[in-house]
Amino acid sequence: MSIQNVKKENAGEKKLNIDVNCDLGQSFGVYKSEIELELLPYVSSVNISCGLHAGDPLTILNTIKTVKCRNVSIGAHVGYPDLQGFGYRSMKLDEEEMKALIVYQIGALNSLAKMFNYQVEYVRPHGALYKQISEEYEVALNLAKAIASYDSWLVLVGPPGENLLKAGEEANIRVAQEIQLDKKYNVDGTIDFESGDMVDLDYSVSLLESLIKDSSVINNQQGRTKVDFKTIHLNMKSIVSLDIAKKTGALIPSKIPVAGTFVASSGWLE
Repeated sequence: MSIQNVKKENAGEKKLNIDVNCDLGQSFGVYKSEIELELLPYVSSVNISCGLHAGDPLTILNTIKTVKCRNVSIGAHVGYPDLQGFGYRSMKLDEEEMKALIVYQIGALNSLAKMFNYQVEYVRPHGALYKQISEEYEVALNLAKAIASYDSWLVLVGPPGENLLKAGEEANIRVAQEIQLDKKYNVDGTIDFESGDMVDLDYSVSLLESLIKDSSVINNQQGRTKVDFKTIHLNMKSIVSLDIAKKTGALIPSKIPVAGTFVASSGWLE
């Protein structure tokens, strides 16, 4: 085989260094959420609820046991203390309050994970907190600082946009912009929260294909916006969620955990 042919062959083997994540451990006491486990075959990272918006000590423990043999990374799914509202009601916290809230949740998950020689590798905000860091820079910065105060090697996974990027830079931690396949996006690449969730398999597949092809999202002006994303979020909110997960698994067969995407992009992984 000639050198020219080798180059052409290698050029066609573009490796996708992408993580796919989902939320787990969202049960609490007698209230169980088993359907979420159907996403496990299609992800490389799992966000485990830490007990404030969902989850409890035994649920966390059992979730870690379940995913231990799956070769996935685990992240702290942190939210506001709002069991009744499942963390979808926003709060106004100062920097110290945010630090206590976030460190408490990461520490709870990490303590139980250590029983299985597991370690928390990243943090993903939930619900109202997720939305707030997209819209309010101060909240994004306080969250990033809180994570850095616990472990500056943790990755902050969150909604795409300048708030996340700037907060990570100022707090000196890594951030991973996340794309949700059932969301609409603004021209600047941020989530259009006003549009709500899309229950449309064709839309989600088109968005996924656009991400894989040239790292772009379909924006709400019928155009495309480039996004430097590292992870894709899957959920079980709608009747097409599992179909979306299966399609994602087919188009991204070789997923890598979110922390690994930074190593891969540096050229250390082949």
